[in-house]
Amino acid sequence: MEFKALLTMSGLDPRDVAVMFHTPVQAYEKDALMALVDDYPDLFEAYQDNHPSGPEATLKRRKLAASFVVGTNSEAYFVGMYRIAGWRDPTATELDADPRHRAVNERYRGRSFSQLAAESGRDGRAVFDLVPLPELSDLKGRLIVQRTAGRAYMRLAENTDLKVLEIKRDPRFSPPPPDWRDFVVSTEDLRVLPRDHAARLAGWRGVYLITDEKDGARYVGSAFGAENLLGRWRAHVANEKGVTVELGQRDTSSFRFSILQLLLHDADPGDVQAHEANWKLRLHTRSWGLNKN
Repeated sequence: MEFKALLTMSGLDPRDVAVMFHTPVQAYEKDALMALVDDYPDLFEAYQDNHPSGPEATLKRRKLAASFVVGTNSEAYFVGMYRIAGWRDPTATELDADPRHRAVNERYRGRSFSQLAAESGRDGRAVFDLVPLPELSDLKGRLIVQRTAGRAYMRLAENTDLKVLEIKRDPRFSPPPPDWRDFVVSTEDLRVLPRDHAARLAGWRGVYLITDEKDGARYVGSAFGAENLLGRWRAHVANEKGVTVELGQRDTSSFRFSILQLLLHDADPGDVQAHEANWKLRLHTRSWGLNKN
């Protein structure tokens, strides 16, 4: 079945529909955008209510929009159908002053609208009023289609063949939290964790490993304080340099975190530190790694 057929069966004319494929480049950005849809829908709406000039012009010519987030292997996850109720034309300065748009740029684009304006020579963007429609709303997070080849992320529905790959039972975009043995995250992953992933880490005490992916250097630490592993890991990457003497000489952007040993949520801090010392001994991170005590 094609997505066009679903539109028609729902009483929607494909000739009225622009199809938006939100397609971040980096893997962590894709995961972050999936988490945004699940956990912060208001910020996702701010993410998709403005576009560069080409896609913007396409959207202005249409009555409706279909929104997808593209994951791995060009599989696109359906977000919903929207009526385009109009738009306004704020300047870049006005967009940067908007709390939702500022939060999106800080977390996912890495650039302000003023910076984008300087690069494009265009001050501001149209901000669309996208009103969610009930049609196909039951397929949010469940419908997966195969995105067709091509660089354009804004397409015309009547000209775009989108094969339906799957309709899932579970309406979520982010995968469920992994087993602790598979909980391996980069610095960028850590900053945009889905809420349920973050909650799982916050409930765990244990011994962890940081690997600097630039040279493979290793550091063993332990977590047993506020928010346990989540709090400790986020403290490590809160700034551009690490928080300990050894890690303070290193760029935190290349850190990768994993769990060496999971302990009870109420494990005694002294016991946690004893396990940490044992792992430092076994992995030789005092002699050959980044631990100095």
